[in-house]
Amino acid sequence: IISVSPINSQVHISDPIEGCNYDDRQQGRPKAIALDCEMVGGGSDGSLDLCARVCLVDEDENVTFHSYVQPQIPVSDYRYEVTGLTEGQLRDAMPLKEVQERILEILYNGESVGKLRLDGGKASLLVGHDIEHDLDCLRMNYPDHLLRDTAKYLPLMKTNLVSHSLKYLTKKYLGYDIQCGFHDPYEDCVSVMRIYKRMCAQDHQLEGAKISTSLDNGHNLLRNFEFSNKELEKMSPDELYEMSRSNYRCWCLDLKCAL
Repeated sequence: IISVSPINSQVHISDPIEGCNYDDRQQGRPKAIALDCEMVGGGSDGSLDLCARVCLVDEDENVTFHSYVQPQIPVSDYRYEVTGLTEGQLRDAMPLKEVQERILEILYNGESVGKLRLDGGKASLLVGHDIEHDLDCLRMNYPDHLLRDTAKYLPLMKTNLVSHSLKYLTKKYLGYDIQCGFHDPYEDCVSVMRIYKRMCAQDHQLEGAKISTSLDNGHNLLRNFEFSNKELEKMSPDELYEMSRSNYRCWCLDLKCAL
């Protein structure tokens, strides 16, 4: 565990939700790490996001890394009302290059780059909310198949495929409020990890549902398009469900070591 600056958090983290079977885990499955960044503003109008604070949390909500980050360009807006950050906190902050190295050391977990890009190996899954934006601000890359983004996971999105805020998802799925004052990266990490674990704990079939018992294996999904609208209207919800296919990879598969 790599720990740098202590988190002087005044935020109370609510207890985990009861009834989650996530911890009934299989040996050897990939572990997850949650990441969250707090941004200050750069540029003439302060609109350029600069990572100024980063936190990583493991599945047990322990901090594995936390540090203030030295901005790459001058800060024009500390966004104090949201971040609670001041110039003094960033004066002796860790250089971005060192932050990157520390984070990758945790995520790679001793795995080779080749294995990481192939199937992940021992490397950790990276959980976050709009995680690609955080990685962009950290000037880092991580394989897409190891990312778990609560802002992009279809069951957590609006019907028009617009992302909900983390504040909304936490209230809806975990039942408590966050970001009531200054944004705390530890609080956000805990929220995304709990949401991720809640989604993982759902009990689904391992394989896609069969099209229908009346269709044999020799006639695949293309047969679906042979049904007329009238035929579809006559089918029961159960029959329609049997024909359906998910258009996303369910996170419950992460517990079954099925990257």
